[in-house]
Amino acid sequence: MKRKASAILLIVSLFLLVVALNFVFFVDKRATGEENEQTADRSSYRSTLYGTLALYTLLEESHYNVTRFEKPFTELKDREPGTLLVIAPPDTHNPDQEEFEAVNKWVEAGGLLIVIDRDINVSIGDTAVHTEHAELKSTVHTLQPTPLTRGVERVALSEYATRVKVDSRAATYHIGDDQAAVVADAQVGKGRVVLLTDPYLVANNGISQADNVVLALNLLAGRPAGTIAFDEYHHGYGASTTGGGLMAYFRGTPVPWMMAQVGLIAVLVVYSRGRRFGRPLPLKRERRTTNLEFVSSMANITRLAHATDLAMENIYAEFRKRLCRFSGVPAKVENEKLAAAVARRSKLDERELATLLARCEGVSRGEQVSESELLKLVARIREIEPRLGS
Repeated sequence: MKRKASAILLIVSLFLLVVALNFVFFVDKRATGEENEQTADRSSYRSTLYGTLALYTLLEESHYNVTRFEKPFTELKDREPGTLLVIAPPDTHNPDQEEFEAVNKWVEAGGLLIVIDRDINVSIGDTAVHTEHAELKSTVHTLQPTPLTRGVERVALSEYATRVKVDSRAATYHIGDDQAAVVADAQVGKGRVVLLTDPYLVANNGISQADNVVLALNLLAGRPAGTIAFDEYHHGYGASTTGGGLMAYFRGTPVPWMMAQVGLIAVLVVYSRGRRFGRPLPLKRERRTTNLEFVSSMANITRLAHATDLAMENIYAEFRKRLCRFSGVPAKVENEKLAAAVARRSKLDERELATLLARCEGVSRGEQVSESELLKLVARIREIEPRLGS
């Protein structure tokens, strides 16, 4: 009894541990209201107020060739993707120097890089970009008519929007104030860089405000051939930022903890199978004869005793019961009525079935029958039985 109680206690403990793991690791803390306009996750996987799933879905449903880029920038190719959107990656996952060099080469080779962030301080090719914090919400306007400002009369900004300054002769300011821009772009080699200093304009809670959605689509004006890719690698999706391997591939998903739970269940199964919870059971005794040997012996005894009527009586009685159940008639019904009822519900011939029933009934009452005829009668019964169901 003590062993049984300890085993039950172990099972309950493991169950509670699994539940605790689910609460600790499966709850997405980024979706619990702890986000705000400054610390939010801007991933295109996010349907929260601050995510950018709405923009991704809009492009997808507008038949743009859109995808998610879940690799470091060192995996960028010359023509694929054609456009890369980098939207406010968290500080913990900012690109390293090697990635900056790779994205520089990719832009100079003809790629379109769209950077949407409040803090931008980078050099792309010969173009230096930095942002300045200022009160912009009521002073921003269209600076000149360009493809990026087509159809844009007013944009809605958050209170955290910044100005961007681009140190390049090939730079163009599109929307801003008298000192700097909120939207700017610059030619870099064969490619181009577009800069937007407020992620609110493309976030789920801001893209529908004023003409923000028009501006979001205009950012893709003049894009090169190829797919439009959202950078998700620097939001923690896809390959690990700290290493490779199978577990790195599943990082950020519940899969590792699912594996841990499977391991705990396996341990529980091994433990429970290796311990006895009840009284000892006697060893199973193997039968010394087979079913075929029993049937052969009974058939031989019946033949030697000339008891064919007894053999037929056993087979016929069970067969007749099944026919009655199948046709829904009483057990004492006459053979002709039984045959008619069965024929109505099946494709069996009424006359043949009536003849079979009459002959089997006669043999079971002691009428003479040869072994070959008896075999034929039983064989016909076995042919009919499968049609009667259970």
